[in-house]
Amino acid sequence: MARRSLIETVLAPRIAALLDTLPGSLAGDVEAVHRARVASRRLREVLAPMRELWPDGRALLARHDVRRVTRALGPVRELDVATGLFDELATARELDPVARLAVSRALSRDRDRAQRRMRGALPPRWRAQLASALGALVPPVPPDGVAQVMAAIDMRVRRRGQRVCETLDHAGTVYVPERLHQVRIAVKQLRYALEVAGEVRGRRPSAQVAQLRRIQDLLGRAHDLHVLAERVGRVQGVVVRTSRPTAAALGHLARALEDTCRADHAAFMSRRPGLLTLCRATDARTTAPRRLTVA
Repeated sequence: MARRSLIETVLAPRIAALLDTLPGSLAGDVEAVHRARVASRRLREVLAPMRELWPDGRALLARHDVRRVTRALGPVRELDVATGLFDELATARELDPVARLAVSRALSRDRDRAQRRMRGALPPRWRAQLASALGALVPPVPPDGVAQVMAAIDMRVRRRGQRVCETLDHAGTVYVPERLHQVRIAVKQLRYALEVAGEVRGRRPSAQVAQLRRIQDLLGRAHDLHVLAERVGRVQGVVVRTSRPTAAALGHLARALEDTCRADHAAFMSRRPGLLTLCRATDARTTAPRRLTVA
């Protein structure tokens, strides 16, 4: 099997993934929003260690533009997740129909507003400029570029690992949703960095990546439930003026969501020692590249 270049291996597929999913996102497709946001994060993780290949700064400018996509899609994605979770839980708990309708309407209104803001942040002319900027990042890699990029990737993995340790230390052992969310972000970033490091060496996804994904999913569920609980609480504060039974039903749901979040936190604490071991092990990474070309 022919060996692929650095550009072909890690950069071009990520650019294509973002540009292919962005139109669907702007059209309101829920799955496209999710895939485009993931693609934007994975592309940013590659552009950072590769920026030295372009001394004119084009990679840094492109990364800034891609971050704009991530941020614009974020509120829409959060509301999509909240809506899906709410529908699932409302059905399972046989939530009062009036209470269910009140929350569903609030989520739908917020989603419409977030969708409009997203489109305003990513107008057609700007999207064309983004495609042009990303298209300028696919020339051949210079002969000394591979080793340079590999060293930057490994350094990034080490820093990401250190960041996980720092957020774990800051989070402590008490359930604080905001701190736990920072752990989740750090875990996700380390996972993406390890994926890049594995791809450029031609390796299959490691057990470390799989472990990080499981922890990320657990923390992600806790965060999504917490966000939904807050939104349910806000609707409860409005409907209590007109219907106390409806407000009571929403109050019960919000408390149940928070209880589940605390249970997820307890499950995470049992995995915390293994995560600490993993992130500390990233300091021992090698920088020797394998199965790469410079073409």
